[in-house]
Amino acid sequence: MEKSRYYVNLNPISMETISPTRIGDGQLIEYEIEATPTEKKALEDLLHEVQSHDVELGNLFTFRHFDDGKVDKDKDDFQRGLNDVYEALYQLGTPETKEKIKEIHLINDDQ
Repeated sequence: MEKSRYYVNLNPISMETISPTRIGDGQLIEYEIEATPTEKKALEDLLHEVQSHDVELGNLFTFRHFDDGKVDKDKDDFQRGLNDVYEALYQLGTPETKEKIKEIHLINDDQ
C-alpha cells in the first residue's frame, strides 16, 4: 500500500485528528508522518483511546476526579498511552519528526 503524508498534533482538544495538511500554527508542535490508510487508522484509534484517559478532559464535569485511585489509574493509563503514541509517531515519522522526538528524549534508546 502507498503511504501518504499526514500531520499530527497532540493538542488535547484535537488530539485524534490526523490531517493531510499542515496547520502551521506556531503554538502547536506538528509531527509529520507517512502512513498507509491502515497505519493511519491504527494511530487514530490509539490517539482516541489515549484521549479517553486524559483526566482533565474526561472528568471535567464529573465527581470522578475526587477518587484518587481512579485518578491515579487514569494518569497511568494516559501516560502509558502517550508513550505508545510517541513510539508510533517515531515509527511512522519523517526524519525531521524522528529528530524532534529524539531531542525531547521521548524514545527509549535501549531497544
